[in-house]
Amino acid sequence: MKIAIRADASASIGLGHIKRCLSLAQALRDEDAEVQFFVRATDVDAAGEIARRGFDCHAFADGPVRDRDAERDDARAFIASSRSFEPDAVLADHYALGASWHRAVHEGTGAQMAAIDDLGDRPMAVDLLVDPNMASDHAAKHTRHGAAPPVLLGGPGYALLSPAYADAPRGEPRDSVTSIGIFMGGTDEADLSSLALAVVRDDLGFQGTVEIATTSGNPHLAALRAKVAADPATRLTLDQPDLAAFYARHDLHLGAGGGATWERCCLGAPTLALLAAPNQREVLLPLQNLGVMRVVTAEPPRAADIAPPLRELIVDAALRHSLSVHGRELVDGLGARRVARRLLDMDRPTSRPTAR
Repeated sequence: MKIAIRADASASIGLGHIKRCLSLAQALRDEDAEVQFFVRATDVDAAGEIARRGFDCHAFADGPVRDRDAERDDARAFIASSRSFEPDAVLADHYALGASWHRAVHEGTGAQMAAIDDLGDRPMAVDLLVDPNMASDHAAKHTRHGAAPPVLLGGPGYALLSPAYADAPRGEPRDSVTSIGIFMGGTDEADLSSLALAVVRDDLGFQGTVEIATTSGNPHLAALRAKVAADPATRLTLDQPDLAAFYARHDLHLGAGGGATWERCCLGAPTLALLAAPNQREVLLPLQNLGVMRVVTAEPPRAADIAPPLRELIVDAALRHSLSVHGRELVDGLGARRVARRLLDMDRPTSRPTAR
């Protein structure tokens, strides 16, 4: 089965859409599917990241899709670019693409349509929808703007994690915190990494090891390198295909919401989470209520908001252990495999219209 994946990355939207689609693509390839990516060229080299993971990628247009008024133009360009691939299914993971895009691409390619979406803020016209976030009623969430898709896969059981997480050792927090990991997303436009480091060192006086993970797409990378170089107990990790080992080697984590939330849960990494985008609030706060992680609710977060809960986590071994156990109970790391198999169960199209 041929599956085309349409997703983007940029400094403003981050790398999360690309990362979770790469996890799904790997699971699909493990099931003998053929996968190609279709992206727009932006200020982040998404095509290079995808190519490094061994997948074909087509940068079919320049600049981000800034609003849904551009859906039709994007659909036409995508259809033209994907014509030689002739996908059986198209999966879109993009907050600016909705029902108009889905219908146009289906009409132009004859492919089955699927989407990954955790907002539920627009009409969708797909055969299968994946929402890996928490919700009291996924069906109600995704019918606010139209009919529910025939197949709706909702909840952290469908979190799209790299295959490395399914079999990675789960964490068992130690009695003391000797190292802290910081990961604020692939691009970290707000430079929360620097803020977190300042809190750890200056506000709390933590003397242990600190490791900051980020990517070459971070617009603050040069300044961050300088901060790390000035602190012998701090190191920088760049462009890792997955962070399973990173999460495992630290006693406590500071991190932004997004797809990394489920990675930390899966490995039982005790976490203080920061809100890096408004849409993360509806995910992180329920997780705090479930005892899965602590959350700084201020947006944007300040040092004064971060220091008290971080200090509590450093001194309270029982709390770290509880967060670890509850996280592991919530996410098993097999979500990408589940979604891949449901995608491959979709009926193949019986005919393909001429592309327009």
